[in-house]
Amino acid sequence: MPDHDNSSRTVTVPTCDHGPVTVWEPDWCTGSETEHQPGGYRVDITHTSPDHEFTTSTSRGIAVVLRTCFEQRPFTERPPGHVPFVNVEMDGDWYPHSSDDLRRLSDTLTAHADQLRALADRLDGLTNAFDAAQRSACGGEP
Repeated sequence: MPDHDNSSRTVTVPTCDHGPVTVWEPDWCTGSETEHQPGGYRVDITHTSPDHEFTTSTSRGIAVVLRTCFEQRPFTERPPGHVPFVNVEMDGDWYPHSSDDLRRLSDTLTAHADQLRALADRLDGLTNAFDAAQRSACGGEP
């Protein structure tokens, strides 16, 4: 298997269907037992980087909006194939993304940010109208 990131590391994983399998291990791979599960099937061998969390402050503390990681499945027969990709966790599930997919996701998130700003502006109008109604009901300024 070709080396995708100039790493010279290899890892040998005992599999139940192909015996010991030696694969290149990318520098970004954590090498944990979940990726290199001994005794599993060769097709299940996965290289995964640490998660990168996209967070935001909320009224209840920090919340994770998106979670991503690099991943590679050297023996898969399903898309996205053998090349590294970025897996993105959204709505409780993981979705493989190519670089073009990530750019489309970025464009979508930018559009969502514009919609959130428009909602903030509308909320300002609603809040100002509410405050004015409260002042009017109280006979002027509180």
